[in-house]
Amino acid sequence: MNALLACCLFFQSVYCNPVESGIPFQQEHSEPGNPYLSGNKINLEAVRTTCNFLTDNDITEVDGNLIPRRKTAFIRHIKHINETLEQAWVDNRDADAEIMGLLYELRFFEASLKQKAAQQAEGPLNIWQKIRLRRDSNKSSRVFRYKQPTKVSAGLNDPTDSPFWHAADTVPLQDRFDKLAKLKKIKAKKNMVVLFDKLGTDGSAPKIDAFDLDLDNDWTLKWGDEVHTDIAGSRIFAALGYDVDHPYYYGENKLTLVFNEASEIPDASVLVERVLGTYDVDLSPFISEKGIVTTDMADSLEQLRPFIGKPYVRFKKCGLEARPDRVKRIGSFLPEALHNDERTELRGALLAHQFIGNWDTREANTLLTLVHRGNYEYYQSAVFSDLGTSFGVVQHTFPPDFKTGLVNAFPWEAVLVKNKRVRLTSPVNAILDCYSDATYDDLQWMAKKIGAIDSIALRDMVHKAHWPKPLEELYFHKLASRRASILTAFQIPDLHPIAFDRNLNYEENGVKIIENGMLLQDYEPEANPESFLDEHGRFRNYGH
Repeated sequence: MNALLACCLFFQSVYCNPVESGIPFQQEHSEPGNPYLSGNKINLEAVRTTCNFLTDNDITEVDGNLIPRRKTAFIRHIKHINETLEQAWVDNRDADAEIMGLLYELRFFEASLKQKAAQQAEGPLNIWQKIRLRRDSNKSSRVFRYKQPTKVSAGLNDPTDSPFWHAADTVPLQDRFDKLAKLKKIKAKKNMVVLFDKLGTDGSAPKIDAFDLDLDNDWTLKWGDEVHTDIAGSRIFAALGYDVDHPYYYGENKLTLVFNEASEIPDASVLVERVLGTYDVDLSPFISEKGIVTTDMADSLEQLRPFIGKPYVRFKKCGLEARPDRVKRIGSFLPEALHNDERTELRGALLAHQFIGNWDTREANTLLTLVHRGNYEYYQSAVFSDLGTSFGVVQHTFPPDFKTGLVNAFPWEAVLVKNKRVRLTSPVNAILDCYSDATYDDLQWMAKKIGAIDSIALRDMVHKAHWPKPLEELYFHKLASRRASILTAFQIPDLHPIAFDRNLNYEENGVKIIENGMLLQDYEPEANPESFLDEHGRFRNYGH
């Protein structure tokens, strides 16, 4: 790895990471090719140019692409970095670990913001990009093959804590998701009230943006096939040491969406019309009740009292994803200029995607974020986003469509071994550099992390997804089987064996729901309108 990058990332792990390491780092570094350095001193002109680019919202374009508006907290953080570097220049300080870390932050933010601008400029996927996604899906099973070593190695050591990955701590694996949420001050109440903001226009699953009652924090409300899968996938990735988005499941009448009559969409009826026109999805089957907030409703749920007389709607089921104010989303955490594909924790993430069968591995689903710790202190964190296209994905070319959360399409093995060669089973729609560069050792490192998930942790994370009971049971057994296939393929002793039955049967009232590990019929279709068997539903095609 580039020496500058290595030392800067080490600095980040000590000073910019929410996990307190307390390890001093005093070695000085310089690199002639670094634009922010002149010898071993700060190049103040280059620093000022980048800081100006990152903080001046009057700079609206880069390379002909519109730049996303920079948030106030982000601007404040960059100005603080600039002030520190300006003072270091006045003091004629050599580029020590602190300075190198701050310079790396500037490079990282600049590259990520530029990449975000370029991604937004692309707009909806064109025909050639869609063909490439399909090509990569077909290509995955041929690319992701690895020769087993003749001698079992001790494997790689854990990388240093960094914005990309955090080592195990005293928190149980199944509680890591909640710990991350607490750091971001996310509060998902048991009964939630959110205020309509606007209809989403990106992605293929129907969704809207909404406000929390404090009007500071936002939420994204979703329906459809990701309502369960996103919840499970995000919790598993968090258990493996990664930062994630924070989606929550809300069952029947547990979430109330309140409308403002003056907004573009003033009530539930118009919402149904607009979702159908935008996403080609009928929202009506997901609605449990709608009308006007009454005094009796406010007596039962005090949060509704300020909205008596306002239109509202409730749902049979939905997903609610947090967009907390203290988390600023910048752009991808894989900007090409920084060669982040050289990190074991990012190469190893390929096996984490395989474990949950995540199909949508596009760079757009990696996010560099800046998180406010409090008292004007911030840390960087790399988020694996939109993990819901998992747990059984079926794609159709004509007409273009795909569906997730199809349990019968979720293989019992995550990896197969034949003639001493390991093959990953789940296709992905984007073979990023960090994944194509992954080695057997990188994946073996991740396999050990997956092996640390025991029955209690796995059961808890699957339960949090709130699949209907028969599907919850089948997914638990399939994930346990996939975990076992991973440990066997990478020659790792199973310290926490999880029993599973590939011929699982499940009956209710004398009716077979699951037979020999296969779901036979859609379970309670009226309560689950997304369907667990129908392979169609994402008519907008591949996210656009």
